Amino acid sequence: MRKTPLAEQPPGPIHPPEKRGTQSVPDVHPSDAARWLALADTALRMGATEGVVVESEILARKEQAAIKKRIRRTVQQVREHSRSKQ
Repeated sequence: MRKTPLAEQPPGPIHPPEKRGTQSVPDVHPSDAARWLALADTALRMGATEGVVVESEILARKEQAAIKKRIRRTVQQVREHSRSKQ
């Protein structure tokens, strides 16, 4: 049986099993989780009627608005931080 050179082997896990997936996953705010679950519930319904499509669009627009709000807040913080360093 021939062994594969170390450089050709796929990388092994970096973290032990009990810690995998816990360090890079941000905490989900309950209101964020509720919006995502509502969007997922709508997306998973059988048969996309006009009402379902409209509801999905409304939920998606709400999610977009929340994301844009977080981005604007972050941009404002970065701008204030860079101004304070000048």
